[in-house]
This record gives sequence, structure tokens and C-alpha cells, in this order.
Amino acid sequence: MSFLNLQAVFVLLGSIILLPPGKRSSFSGAIDTYTGQESVSAFTYPGKRNKSEGYRAVIRYEDGFLAAGSGGRIDWISVSGKTVKSEKFPGENFNCLLADDNKVIAAGNNGTILISSDKGIFRKADSGTKMNINSLALFNGIIIAGADQGEIISGDGKGTFRKTLLGLKGNIVSVSARRSDCYGVTNEGEIIHTTDGINWDILDFNRAYSGFYKPCFFTRILATENRIAVAGIRNDGSPVFMFSSQGKVWTEKLLNYNDEQGLPGLLEDSPNDMFYDNAGDQFVLVCSNGKLMKLPSCSQCNMLAVISDEDLEGISFRENTIMIVGENFFVKALKL
Repeated sequence: MSFLNLQAVFVLLGSIILLPPGKRSSFSGAIDTYTGQESVSAFTYPGKRNKSEGYRAVIRYEDGFLAAGSGGRIDWISVSGKTVKSEKFPGENFNCLLADDNKVIAAGNNGTILISSDKGIFRKADSGTKMNINSLALFNGIIIAGADQGEIISGDGKGTFRKTLLGLKGNIVSVSARRSDCYGVTNEGEIIHTTDGINWDILDFNRAYSGFYKPCFFTRILATENRIAVAGIRNDGSPVFMFSSQGKVWTEKLLNYNDEQGLPGLLEDSPNDMFYDNAGDQFVLVCSNGKLMKLPSCSQCNMLAVISDEDLEGISFRENTIMIVGENFFVKALKL
């Protein structure tokens, strides 16, 4: 796939569409069914303060959830938000988790990858890198890991991992896969894409869209079957959210909402993780300063909730429960 130069800009119903040729709410009482990819990540972008201790990732696992973070901590969490089992790996700091049918993978700083097969103990795998691993995705049976300094680590988890160094300016902070392809983003505004897990296309978003958008530092990407979404912050610190059907035409969705008094507002906090509600056709963001935001297809229906004083770092779901984790090992189960 190639990315071309910009030709036009159109503003439609609260969204900004770039064509290349190239309300605050408590969310109580309502229940949605969520579907999406189980891979999560954490990272530091230019200008962001260092994270304190806490959870960095959460995924659904067995009949509950699995969360991981600083201090080498991996916790098994029930659907009610209670920790039912905990394991620590001294000296480790985990940034991301991934689960498939019979494996759980935890990865983090200094190239650490731990793998548990068939509910067994975690064993340390040789990742082939000393770079911090920020995100994990599963693409066509292959584990794809995004790491600092533009490294992609890939393998089946049984043998040696393969390291691919991409010519990127930033750290690969998030990766996400769907059946046909896999995407990633960097904290310098780059978007990467592959259809085979080996060869990657690179879009320097800030260069390609210069004059249309302020420079962006991406924090997260999520590839669904119909759309690819990216989130991050601009160079002025304001949050940004965009989506695309094929990675060529990017649409910005404004992060506006109406508060409980009906007064308009804009999200001011960094989006750190997200998932897609297929049934409700909406994205849900978890952000710094305890903010959670729902972004349905209706541009006037965005909703904002404050659920904590802590920075929220990860979100996952199963059936009618979403699990949110964050700094200082914050954990909260919600019904939407």
C-alpha cells in the first residue's frame, strides 16, 4: 500500500476529512456488548511526564481479566474487579499483554518477553532485543511486537524471534492487527502497515499532512475489520482521534461533548488506550486524569465520564463488563 500527497480538505458534521491522492456522563444503567482485539500497550511520547507505578495493560482471559504493569506484576482479576491471584517477576516492568487460544504473552522494558502456554508457568523467551517492547498483536498466527527505536520483533513464540529495524524517527508505541493486515504507530507521528508481517509501508503523517494538521504524537492504534483508528496528542498538548477505512483517507473526529448542564466542552486529556464496540458502532477511549470517552457515529452524541483521579492506561471487555486499569494499580469494572 502506498500513501500519497494530500489534495483536499472537507469539514463535515464535526469531522475533518483529508483526501490524499496520495457530556460528561456517569454511564450508569446502560449495558452494551463489546467486541474488539485484545492487545494493549503503554508508552512515553515526547513531553509526557514519566509514568508512576501501576498497571499498563489489561486483557480478557479465561472467565475474567489479566492485568500487568510495573514491578513485574501480573494479576488475575475477576469480572467484579477483584484481584484473585497475583504473580511478580522482580526486576521487570510490563507494558503489554496478548492472549490467544493457548498462550499468554507479557512483554516490557529491556526486551522482556514472558510466555505461558496451556496455563503453565511463564517462561522467559529470547526476544533478540534490549529495546523496550511497548505493544503486542497477533497477526496470522505470528506475534508482532512494537519496540523502541523502530524495532519490530516477530515470531511464533516457540523459536527465536526475528528483529526488523524500520527506518523510523520514533518508537513504535502501538500495534494492532486484523485478518488482512497489521498496523502500528510511533510517538513521532508515523503509521506503519504490513500485509505479510515482514515488509512494512511507512507513512510520515506529520510530513504528509503538513499544513492541514498540527504535528501529532500517536499513542494508540486499533485495527477493526472496517476501520483503523489512531489516537494521540498534538504538539500543543491537545488530544486527537482519527480513523480511516484503508489507511489512505484519514478523518478526524472532534473530541467534543456536552456536560450535564448541556454546556459544550472539549476533551483535554491524552487518550492512552481504546476499543471498538461493534454492536454500538462506537469507540471508547480511556485517558489521563481518569477520563473515559465514548465516541459513537453520531458526532453530537459523544459522552465523557470522570471515573478516577488516576491516569487510565488500559481497557478491555467481556460480555457486558469493561475493565479499566491505570496508575497506582487502579482497577474498575463498569457496565456500559
